[in-house]
Amino acid sequence: MLNFTAPKEIHLRPYQSDAIDGLRDGIRARKRRQILVAGTGAGKTVCAAHLLRQADAKGSYALFLVDRVALVNQTSATLDEYGIRHGVLQGVHERYAPHENVQVCSIQTLARRHLPRKPDLIIYDECHCQYKATLAYIDDHPEAVVVGLTATPFTKGMGNFWDDVVNVIPTRKLIDDRFLIEPNIYVAKSPEDAALGLNSYGEFSDASATSAGIQIIGDVVSEWIGKTTEHFGGPVKTIVFSPTVEHGRELCAAFAAAGFNFQQVSYLDASDEERAAKIEEFRRADSSIHGLVSCGVLTKGFDVPDVRVGISCKPYRKSLSSHMQEIGRVMRTFPGKDKALWLCHSGNIERFALDTFDVWENGAGDLDKAEKQDSTPRERSEAAKEAVTCDECGGAMRAYTCTECGWERPPRSNIQEVEGSLQEFKLSSALQPRAGLRAEVLGEPRKVWEAALAYTMQRSRKGEQHARKWAYGVFRGIYPTSKLPVGWFDAPVPALTDPNADSLIDREVKRFRKRAA
Repeated sequence: MLNFTAPKEIHLRPYQSDAIDGLRDGIRARKRRQILVAGTGAGKTVCAAHLLRQADAKGSYALFLVDRVALVNQTSATLDEYGIRHGVLQGVHERYAPHENVQVCSIQTLARRHLPRKPDLIIYDECHCQYKATLAYIDDHPEAVVVGLTATPFTKGMGNFWDDVVNVIPTRKLIDDRFLIEPNIYVAKSPEDAALGLNSYGEFSDASATSAGIQIIGDVVSEWIGKTTEHFGGPVKTIVFSPTVEHGRELCAAFAAAGFNFQQVSYLDASDEERAAKIEEFRRADSSIHGLVSCGVLTKGFDVPDVRVGISCKPYRKSLSSHMQEIGRVMRTFPGKDKALWLCHSGNIERFALDTFDVWENGAGDLDKAEKQDSTPRERSEAAKEAVTCDECGGAMRAYTCTECGWERPPRSNIQEVEGSLQEFKLSSALQPRAGLRAEVLGEPRKVWEAALAYTMQRSRKGEQHARKWAYGVFRGIYPTSKLPVGWFDAPVPALTDPNADSLIDREVKRFRKRAA
């Protein structure tokens, strides 16, 4: 049956128009390979649709590359909504039409087949994946303009392939403007790092994550029941990220025993059609599926905006990008959705909180710095573990003591003996000031750092590097148990700083000099 529904208009938000103008400026400067960096919900797909429509209108041949079958169909459906004619290059697909100006391509299929025309425009979705065959295809078509799309340009080597980055808008701005929902994050019982082995890449091995994770599956189910009942009055759509098919199978069985329908989707599914059918059922407003358990297939680009809960069961040691891609699955807005939850049973929040908060606030930054984010192992520091909300009054914790009511948290080793104990995690409290220090601006450590940097830059007689090290010393005096988040040390000196932060830095320097005298 033909669908005569009028196509949707593409209405770009101002920051999206600015991003596209930035791409055009780069092209005029002979930068033919650029990355459009924007977090979940910033509208990368809308920007891409705008570029594809313009290419089609000019008769150019344009490719949109994705690396998942589910994303092929999702992208095709989106282009249909906008009335953009296109073909699909993926396996034996019913939408195969290689002479259309716009093609949605599976990168696996593109590596094996020839198209009838050379591309003028290539849009590479989730370009941080860096598939060799795809990079080789782009190298073979140097005349094409290439736009990469990603929220996390952290893969090592990206700076050698791409010419420039256009940063769209920080996630924090999207949250403040209500284009995204910041989830309530809970730190749950999770395996200790000592129980996790490493693979050849220095990441936690899936086998060790499975054996350790299976031991706490009962907690995963009970905490999900408790938190969904508390916040929503009952079960809501949920995505679980699992390390292996075996772990996912055990999770589904445990949820089933509790009376809930969770279905696993993985790279080992019997067929693409079976997986697509589960995902399509899950998209329905009245879906019979309470949750999808994903093993390696829903981390990137998967868009079901009415998902309200995410559960992290796959631990990462280095991969900030995977962690941020996963948490982004619950942050999209939807009519009637005013809250989302993230239940962390992997320890990832404790490892990546500072970096996540920094990227949300300030964007990914320059490519040469951003690509180091996925190569540095993170430790679950005690400071991060204890940066949670008070169990008694909901106030902010400073180390082990609540700043509101004075309640003292027992050591974490004792907490782990309490089954199903979740503590809500506040990213903004991950940098803890020293005990007894009082200042309202302490809750905004970025402003404190900027004030310290401005202070030392104006007063140092030994050059910029000395000034930055001096600023870092002042900062560590204020936040003695916390490291400076990635990218702050080399950040530009701000033109304006917060007066309250300026006063704090001035007091701290005077205090240090008085003690040293």
